[in-house]
Amino acid sequence: MPAFVSAASRVFQVLETFAKEKKPLSNSQLAKKLDLAESSCSDLLYTMQESGYLLRTPRTREFYPTARLMEIAQSIAASDPLTAFAEEVMDVLTTASGETALCGVLEGQQLKVFASRSGTHALRYVVPPGTLFDIHTTALGKAIVSEMPLAERQALLAKIELAQITPFSVVDREVFVKEIEKCAADKWCLAKDEANRGVSAIGIAGDVGGKIVSLSLVGPTHRFEDHMDKLVALILDVRKKYFEDG
Repeated sequence: MPAFVSAASRVFQVLETFAKEKKPLSNSQLAKKLDLAESSCSDLLYTMQESGYLLRTPRTREFYPTARLMEIAQSIAASDPLTAFAEEVMDVLTTASGETALCGVLEGQQLKVFASRSGTHALRYVVPPGTLFDIHTTALGKAIVSEMPLAERQALLAKIELAQITPFSVVDREVFVKEIEKCAADKWCLAKDEANRGVSAIGIAGDVGGKIVSLSLVGPTHRFEDHMDKLVALILDVRKKYFEDG
């Protein structure tokens, strides 16, 4: 059976402490926060410094993380299969429609935009990666919920807050549950003026490497109304081709 390596755990605790404190710290300060003997903490910090993960300030001799960890994280993220999936599929969606394409994942009780590709129209909707939305107001969020196993879906729907973001946001829980059931049956979801007035989106979701991921097209409501059938056909075709359960 694998064993828990305390020394390795301490490294993560050091980095998490710096993330929380957001300032350089001395050996004695870190030892106290980590409940370590100062001699043991000194050895740990020296090892991390020699490995390039910590630097020591010239005057105060305090420690602080270098950019090495961020560089490694960025390199890992660039090779993330989900990143490659999102980039390829968003390119297909945007090229075919001219609209902005988004990829979303669930983060707690909210929807996080994992990646985005801006549309080619002069009037387009721009959303930076990392943006958080309420689940009930977005096609991305509705699509993810509609693909969840029934028990998980019901548990989430029972506890999320249905806030009134615009006059068109669905705030009645029974109505929202029925909408999600329709999404699950149709395999696509619509959000019309619900997160932002004048902005609509259609979304799909499915399995990518064991994780439920959603995709959507988003743009001005008037343009979506004019081309809804074409956009729905496009996004359903993408679902069939790119999702493991499509």
